[in-house]
Amino acid sequence: MDLAKELILNLKQKNVSHVGYGLQKECEALIGHILQNMVKSQLPPLNVERKNADDAIRYREEGNQHFVVGDDIDAIESYTKSLAYANNKELMAYAHANRSAALFRKEMYKECLIDIDAALLCGYPDNKRKRLKERGAKAIDELKKILQISEDKCTNIEKIIDQICLNQDTKEDITKTDTNDIIHANDKNKEKNLLPDNQYHEKRFFNINHLPIKCTTQKPRYLEKEGSLFLAYGPNKECPAASDGIKIVFSKEFGRHFIATKNFNPGDIITIENPYAHVIYEERFYTHCHQCLSRCYNLIPCSNCPIAQYCSEECKKIAWDMAHMTECPILVLLKNLLNVDKDKIRMLTKIIRLLIVVTENGSKIKELQEDMKIAESNPDSRTAGFTDEGVFYNFSARSALSLATNMITRPLIGISAFACISALATILLATQTNFFGKKYEIDYLEDISEFSDLRFCGSIMFRACVIMSSNCFSVQQEPGIKSGSGLYVTHSLYNHSCSPNTFRHFEGLTMITRALHPILSGDQVFTSYGPEYAYMPRLERKEKIMQDYFFDCQCPACVFNWPIYTEILRNHIGSITKNKQLVEELKPFKQRLLKNIYDIDAVKNVLNILFKEVSQPCEEIVHAEQYLKSYYLGKFK
Repeated sequence: MDLAKELILNLKQKNVSHVGYGLQKECEALIGHILQNMVKSQLPPLNVERKNADDAIRYREEGNQHFVVGDDIDAIESYTKSLAYANNKELMAYAHANRSAALFRKEMYKECLIDIDAALLCGYPDNKRKRLKERGAKAIDELKKILQISEDKCTNIEKIIDQICLNQDTKEDITKTDTNDIIHANDKNKEKNLLPDNQYHEKRFFNINHLPIKCTTQKPRYLEKEGSLFLAYGPNKECPAASDGIKIVFSKEFGRHFIATKNFNPGDIITIENPYAHVIYEERFYTHCHQCLSRCYNLIPCSNCPIAQYCSEECKKIAWDMAHMTECPILVLLKNLLNVDKDKIRMLTKIIRLLIVVTENGSKIKELQEDMKIAESNPDSRTAGFTDEGVFYNFSARSALSLATNMITRPLIGISAFACISALATILLATQTNFFGKKYEIDYLEDISEFSDLRFCGSIMFRACVIMSSNCFSVQQEPGIKSGSGLYVTHSLYNHSCSPNTFRHFEGLTMITRALHPILSGDQVFTSYGPEYAYMPRLERKEKIMQDYFFDCQCPACVFNWPIYTEILRNHIGSITKNKQLVEELKPFKQRLLKNIYDIDAVKNVLNILFKEVSQPCEEIVHAEQYLKSYYLGKFK
């Protein structure tokens, strides 16, 4: 360990640059040393998490218990787990059928029909099909009511019903789904030894997507009002994901950051970006799609592992081709990996995903090595990671690997932990997958110096650790629900403020950053890394920022110790109520909001006026900012 410590100290001492380049040789030396030690010490036995009947039945029974007491959402999640672990078609059929009962009771009729169809296609037992088809018929009836389709205009619907062989003559009222609608473990016949059919979701009795059914998730109100998203002032030639009203600047005090070159009004879009690489959070494995991270009640499993779930065959195929073919044999090991905590597992999945993306699933390792030499030779911190054409591109490996590492300020133990995680990830890729061209036995890697690709890729994952721990953003497609983590390369150039002048929201995986209040030409453009003065006291904020990002925040809220939101409201801090002239000026906009709570332009006008007349902290500014954020975050229904 003395040599490892020496190599880490060498890294810290030589890291004079703010950006991620300049240390490739030192990173490879450190990772090579740890890899050699890891190979010598041998890995403990690796326990694979496989699809199996016992877990499939256990989760189905767990779902049944939730269903009986009316916890339909929990029941749906348990049935999804049962489907994920099912290792034959019969178990799949039971999981789909039981999940359809919970979906019907939650009035998710389209989703209910999809699961009924899947259960029938998977060979749901003939003697149990009658009630399943009755549920499907009722779901069709409910969809007719939603669409207000009269009997003489429902020819297409009737054809669909005929195609799925539903019994339209049934008179039984099944609006009240009871516990007889779910199948228990002791109800099953002797299980058939059938392999899962990878394409069973494509061979439907009918295609539910052809139904003219209203989508369960409405288009966000701001999209209905504003139309397609567009950057204020158009895209930046040097940084296409950003507005042409900002520029990338470097200084010793702030590192790389954004400065406004034009004025922005509240709500103006400053950056729009998709993630360079992203992963799902473990707590969302069985509620959200592993590819698009959207909430889905009809998740379909990976055909090989019980971990990955998808909202559609399209997402399933995209994920497989992009990364999951490599990740699949590794994900099944992580649940039972000894002495590795959840945070380290999460980081391990992130760095493997980033390596897969930057090397295009291992096919471009040599090309990346050559590109790294070019990137390492650039001495300019501002343009580090720019392409040969002089562009900081959000889908460029060179740009992604140029992001800040905070190497100098990180503690030795943190760097050591990241190096060990990176070495472990390299060993798993080498021994469990064909990422390096073939699958190696651990003994074959006895002399790690002979495997330059392993050392190089391990160093890239080490770099990914220090980059992603400081630069990733949580993906929040629904208010209050964080479904995963993404590396948004352009957004990573924003510096933090506890009183930021921007806020961000998501449309799918796309992150959108807007001006929170007026931003003037010459202002630095800030985001929040999490801690904000509105809900976290100064001492707590500063401790968290130092712990996670290794700097002492000197934003106005920290320097002047602004009170938190509740205190501002309780004590009417900075209130304009005594400024009669200003109150009168704002009165028309208040009246507009009383008539229409969705009149967001009125709120933007209020913010423009307030920032000209008053200073922060101010009760009315806090109200207006919260209103603006809530509108774009989808909190207004």
